[in-house]
Amino acid sequence: MSFVIGMNTVGTSLSEQKIKKRQKSRAIKRLEAIHKHGILHNDIQEENILINDNGDIYLIDFGMASRADTKKKRKLFREEQSNILTC
Repeated sequence: MSFVIGMNTVGTSLSEQKIKKRQKSRAIKRLEAIHKHGILHNDIQEENILINDNGDIYLIDFGMASRADTKKKRKLFREEQSNILTC
């Protein structure tokens, strides 16, 4: 997973295009990766998931992110996963 700093847009937000099943799976894997490091995004929505021309997924806007405790982490993961699946 890439770590991008700056204001340049790396792709198109999901709100501007229809997400494919494969891309949803990739977004969930990205979410799992940050959760494994004890970070909760806390603001997963279409506008915060970008897709570049190669189909790579980027989670952006970690302004509301927080460190996770185990119960909160599991609950929020299910909620964020559901948000991705309903995009």
